[in-house]
Amino acid sequence: MGATVGDVHGFCDDRFELLGALFESNQESGVDEGASLAVALDGEFVVDLWAGTTDRKRTRPWAEDTLVNVFSTSKVMVNIAVLMLYDRGLLDLDAPIAEYWPEFAQNGKGTISCRQVLVHRSGLPGFGRSIGFDEIHDWDTVIGILECAEPWYEPGTEAYYHPHTYGYLLGEVIHRITGSTFDEFFRREITAPLDADFHFGVTDLADQARVAQLWYPDPSATPDEVDDVVMTEIEQRDWVVPSRMAAVMPSTSGIGNGRSIARIGAMIAMGGELDGRRYLSRATIEEAGTEQSFQEDRLLGWCRYGLGFGLDSEYFPASTPTSMHWGGFGGSLATMDPATGMSVGFAPNRLLVEDTPDGMPMTQDRLYTLIRRIGDVSRSLFG
Repeated sequence: MGATVGDVHGFCDDRFELLGALFESNQESGVDEGASLAVALDGEFVVDLWAGTTDRKRTRPWAEDTLVNVFSTSKVMVNIAVLMLYDRGLLDLDAPIAEYWPEFAQNGKGTISCRQVLVHRSGLPGFGRSIGFDEIHDWDTVIGILECAEPWYEPGTEAYYHPHTYGYLLGEVIHRITGSTFDEFFRREITAPLDADFHFGVTDLADQARVAQLWYPDPSATPDEVDDVVMTEIEQRDWVVPSRMAAVMPSTSGIGNGRSIARIGAMIAMGGELDGRRYLSRATIEEAGTEQSFQEDRLLGWCRYGLGFGLDSEYFPASTPTSMHWGGFGGSLATMDPATGMSVGFAPNRLLVEDTPDGMPMTQDRLYTLIRRIGDVSRSLFG
C-alpha cells in the first residue's frame, strides 16, 4: 500500500496488507467516520494510517496529528505508570493503599491493595452514589468522595469492573508516592521521553483544536448507570469541549491517536526498553502478562487479567495468546505482544457499542474483527 490509498493516508508495510485492507474497507463502508491505526514492530512503525473526518459536518479531514478521546484505553496508560513505581521498588502492589494514602482507610477500606484495583476486585467499582460531570472532573472532589466511600463487597472477592474509580484510585497512589499529579508523572516519565502524542488534561488551545468530535451511538445503546457503577451518561456536548478536554480523569479521558498508543505500547512489546532507554524491567513485564485473575465480572462477564491488562481467553480474546490488551468505549484499542515485539493502536471517532454475534457484552464487532485480523497478520509473520 502506497503513501495514499483513496481517502486513506499514511503508509502500510506490505506484510500488514490485511490490516490496511480492513482499515480501508471500514472507511469505504462507513463503519468508521474518522480513525487512525498504527503498528510498531520491534519499535519501528510499519503501519501508520489515518482517514475520514473529524467533525459531524464532515468539513475537516482527519490529519496526521488528529487526536481523539479513547475512553478506557486510557487505563493502559494508568497501568504502565503504576508498573513503573512497582518496578522501582516504590510501590508494593499487595500493601494496603492506606500505607501511601492514609485517608483512604476510612469506612472499611484499610486492606484494599493496588493489585486488587488492577484486577477490578477492590470492592469499589463505583462511588456509591450518582456523580455528575461537574464533580467527576474535579480531582480533589472525587478523592474526597473515595475517601469516605464504603466497599460494596469484601475486597478481593468479587470481580466488578471499575469504569471510573480505577484511574482515580491508582492515580492518587501515584500522587502520594511521587508528589506529582498523575498527569504530570505521565508526561514526565512516559510521553515526553517516548515523544508520544497522548495526553491527560489538554489545556493548550492548539492541541484542543486537534481533537476530533465524536460520533455517538444510538442513545438506547449508551450506558447511563449500571447498578450505580456510574457509567456516566455520555452526551455530545460533554466530551469535546475545553472544560472536559482539560479534565484529568485517568480511566477515561486520555486523548491520543493510533500512533501514540502504538508508540507507548511498543515499550511494553520491546520488553521495557525502547530507543536505548529502559522504562521497565523484563521481569515486571513478564509478571504483568501473567494471569492474576480469571473470574466472571459482574459488569463485563468473564475477564482474564494480568496486572491491569487484559489477557487472552475464549471470552475476551487477544490477538495472540501472548498479547496484553485493553480497549475503550466505542472501539479504541491498545495491544502489545512481548513475544513478537508488535504493538497496535487504533483510535476512531465513531463510537460503536453493538454486541458481537456471540453475545459478548459491551464489545464491538469492529473491535473483534480488528483483533482477529491482527492475529492473522501475527501468525503469518511469526507462525
